[in-house]
Amino acid sequence: MLKPLTTDELAWVETTLAGMSLEEKIGHLLCPEDPGYSPEEWKEILRDVPLGSVFVGYGNVPGTRAAIEAIQAVSRIPVLIASDLEHGAGAMITECTNFPFPMALGATDDLEMARCMGRATAGEGRGYGVHWTFSPVVDLNINFQNPVTNIRSLGDDPEQVSRMAAALIQGLQGTGELAATAKHFPGDGVDDRDQHICTSINSLTMPDWWASYGKVWKAAIQAGVMSIMVGHIALPDYCGHAGDSLDAMPATLEPRLQIDLLRGELGFEGLIVSDAAPMIGIAARVRADEEALQNILAGSDVFLFADPRRDFYLLMEAVRQGRLLVERVEQSVRRVIEMKARLGIHRAAFGEPLDQAKRDIHWRQALGLAEKSITLLRKNEMTPVRLKPGAKVLTATVRYNHAHADPDFEMALVDEELRKRGIEVDHLDLVTHQALIERAGEYDCVFVNIVVYPHARMGTIRITGELIMPFWKAFFVDHPNVVFTAFGSPYLLYELPHLPNLYLAYSHTNASRVAAVRAWLGEIEPIGRCPVKLPIS
Repeated sequence: MLKPLTTDELAWVETTLAGMSLEEKIGHLLCPEDPGYSPEEWKEILRDVPLGSVFVGYGNVPGTRAAIEAIQAVSRIPVLIASDLEHGAGAMITECTNFPFPMALGATDDLEMARCMGRATAGEGRGYGVHWTFSPVVDLNINFQNPVTNIRSLGDDPEQVSRMAAALIQGLQGTGELAATAKHFPGDGVDDRDQHICTSINSLTMPDWWASYGKVWKAAIQAGVMSIMVGHIALPDYCGHAGDSLDAMPATLEPRLQIDLLRGELGFEGLIVSDAAPMIGIAARVRADEEALQNILAGSDVFLFADPRRDFYLLMEAVRQGRLLVERVEQSVRRVIEMKARLGIHRAAFGEPLDQAKRDIHWRQALGLAEKSITLLRKNEMTPVRLKPGAKVLTATVRYNHAHADPDFEMALVDEELRKRGIEVDHLDLVTHQALIERAGEYDCVFVNIVVYPHARMGTIRITGELIMPFWKAFFVDHPNVVFTAFGSPYLLYELPHLPNLYLAYSHTNASRVAAVRAWLGEIEPIGRCPVKLPIS
């Protein structure tokens, strides 16, 4: 359960609440995104709208730090800085440690590794001014075609996900530097829809939901998670609809899910934050000028990716009209201020940036996690590969033509690791079948690296379109030494059931790339166990 406030923290909460204006209280219901505003632009916004929290996205340390410093400098009450640190602070801050994606953690089934990842994320994130991470993802990846969860999920087994999520929450919050957020309530991963483009549906009956997602949410709450993100996800059976009903409202607009189920039956007392406002899963269900108000009335404390000026003035007007009661506002504001107190941001908004020695430790932890996660799903005589110095290999990256904020999407580190071992390497990116057919015969071995992961292609996790072409004519049937690795979705054999072998790395971060090379060459044993049921293996 939530860690109780100390006497000093409680005193600060009460003093702060007593001194807040209505404008400051309304501002604490909103968490806009930083779209790259300059420090001066942020100062101008905050002079008009006294925000309680701001989300910062992908950026480098100087840029992130400058924006946060500007936000804090003009705010009477310190602002909660939020970000998506789903696989380490490096998931959003370029100079920080990028751990493998959560499914790799699930493949290790190692609770201490989960705690280490959480502690490293907290230390690095707070060092650069982030207080609130929208992680861990605790969704169960039940439907292998779900385009949102996949490798962002820890797995599909409620017992294992509960254990791993609790350990990760303990690591994230244990030092008091960072607030964790379990997401996405009531649970994604059942259907094959994407809440970014429609309201997705958790179609389970309530007995099945309690036996699966209910266990996970109980575990996260028992672990003391400070916040929960509600998704643009319907749970029709709880709300009196048929299980697959498109009429059921998303949790972000449904008080029965936020107030009755999450607050009432599950007993959650922490902060509820909505998923992002622009996503069609909510935006298609309510007018833009009603979205923030209806979300707050449904039970959320903070409306994510708000339009700061528009939504502030709309909520102020709703209070004047009596549509939003001051007492209701104050309930949510108290939860936001209490989170700030638990994190001590009234004493210091920034932590100490970690020195290189600590960051080296975190890198070794990320690499150790990656190595323990590597899974040899299908083995043949080529696995592991025996290559002598001077051997010629071709690496081929199969990916969607969308870098998604990843500057090293061409898997260059894989090539560097092979060259360190005296191996000659050529590379093809976004390969076609013709290029592979023409060149494969020149090499002792071909490594085909497949990078398919959530949101690389919005709305699908399948291999579609141009990604099919490298496999056209099945060049690997004629070449004796081809090795396939999934640096993302583990479900590739559903569409490519005839591949002769397949390693699972579950992640395309640097640690996973280095670990994969070591596994290919037999330097480490691939001891990971896939944490999801596969439709074919």
